[in-house]
Amino acid sequence: MKRKLSLIMLIAIVMTSLLSACTQSASQGGAAENNATAAPKSDISVVLTKIGNNLDPAEANSLDTSTIMYHVYDTFIKFDNDFNILPGVATAWSQPDSTTIEFTIGEGYKFHNGDPMTIDDVVYSVERLAKVPKKASFMSVIKSVEGSGNKVTVKLTEPNSGAIRNFGDVVIVSKKYLQEAGDKYANAPIGTGPYTVAEYVPGSKVVLKAWADYPFEKASIQTITFKAIEEASAKYIAVETGDADFAGIAARDQDRAKGNDKLTYFEGPSTFTGFVAMNTTAAPFDNVNIRRAMAYAYNNEGISAITPGKTIIDSMVPKMFSTYYSSPNLPKYDLQKAKELLEKEGYGAGKPLQFTAWTYQGNDPELEAFQAELKTIGVEMDIQNLEFGVFLEKMANKEYQLLVGGWSDTTGNTLSSLESYWSGSFGQMNITFYTNPKVEELYAVAKKATSEAELKEAAKEIQDIAAQDVPMIPTATKMSYYAMNKNLEGVEIRTSGLISFRGAKIK
Repeated sequence: MKRKLSLIMLIAIVMTSLLSACTQSASQGGAAENNATAAPKSDISVVLTKIGNNLDPAEANSLDTSTIMYHVYDTFIKFDNDFNILPGVATAWSQPDSTTIEFTIGEGYKFHNGDPMTIDDVVYSVERLAKVPKKASFMSVIKSVEGSGNKVTVKLTEPNSGAIRNFGDVVIVSKKYLQEAGDKYANAPIGTGPYTVAEYVPGSKVVLKAWADYPFEKASIQTITFKAIEEASAKYIAVETGDADFAGIAARDQDRAKGNDKLTYFEGPSTFTGFVAMNTTAAPFDNVNIRRAMAYAYNNEGISAITPGKTIIDSMVPKMFSTYYSSPNLPKYDLQKAKELLEKEGYGAGKPLQFTAWTYQGNDPELEAFQAELKTIGVEMDIQNLEFGVFLEKMANKEYQLLVGGWSDTTGNTLSSLESYWSGSFGQMNITFYTNPKVEELYAVAKKATSEAELKEAAKEIQDIAAQDVPMIPTATKMSYYAMNKNLEGVEIRTSGLISFRGAKIK
């Protein structure tokens, strides 16, 4: 899902720095993304949870896809540990007024087919998003994009406090190649990054090869094979046995990783935001009392404890954001109140509430625990476990009643969190298709906010209303745990879960 927030933790992973890595000082280690010059041939295997059915980050809306394609594409800008904006393809940027952003574009970039990157390609990389439904909220604030010389000027429809940060998710594409490839482009992309796509098996693996003609410093790792393993314990076993060189692992495997002298272990916080989402446009969850009953029936503390390393949350805005607010309006676990609300709406022993909940592999135990809680008050919830690509597609098309999922954010843009309740982001961040006139007004205030105080007050009120209407139940965040080949170093791990091997090498 889109939410890919990127507090970069740069790891110069050597065994002598393991202790500092575990306390996040690894992010200050100074290993540069392009720190590898001409290097020996080497291959690594990386375990991810999902390999999607589309390699276009704009279309895929998946963190694992973004991790893979981060090596193939370049973006306008990047972010450091504190979400300060860093150069990407854009070497400089400014905002001469509240509705104008000017980017200065760097020189020397070329695409994998050998064509030089032009200013027209950069402009087109933004303009093409107008036809991508999942980017509708981003494009809704863009009035025009023009290029001249090495400058790109973006005109906004209105002042937007977070607009520039969204360019951290805009990958640079070849206008000529994309238009010629048409529908085939998503699975045979080219970019300006240090790696090319050598093989792609949807749902299974992606193989990247270091691009010999990369115009900047060459990648050290010659082949990166990303493969999908959904079962948590199997991920650790893959690294432990040497079948993989890097994997995110479950909390229950962290002690094994720490005690294995063939591995380097890393842990750190994440901005992962787990949730239960309800489709507010269709029965039964078009009824606020039914949604609140679900929130009262959700035993957040007990259910989150099923998965070690999780911490309960009470807002869709991450706690590390200044706009986070804990609203007293959010229902707390109380089965009796849940039952009373259901009875008020006519549900009970003679007429049980019945619906279907969707998930994808990894969320089953928690959803089954919720199912058990609901059963005690006479609610019949069926569970369907879908393939991840199907899950995303059907979710965006409103083809669900209730689902369990989670996301992160790569840009540090607090407006992205608030989009969960904004009608301009239907099917993207607002997957419940919830709308409230007051929230619409407050979101407009937050977008145009010129001070932190104004932004925080609008965000607070939005969270208060959302906690009352509860289209989504915030559930838990989690620590991130990783194990890797002890000879692998120079990996970047971000709190969003996005991983970069651009500067990695095997010592």
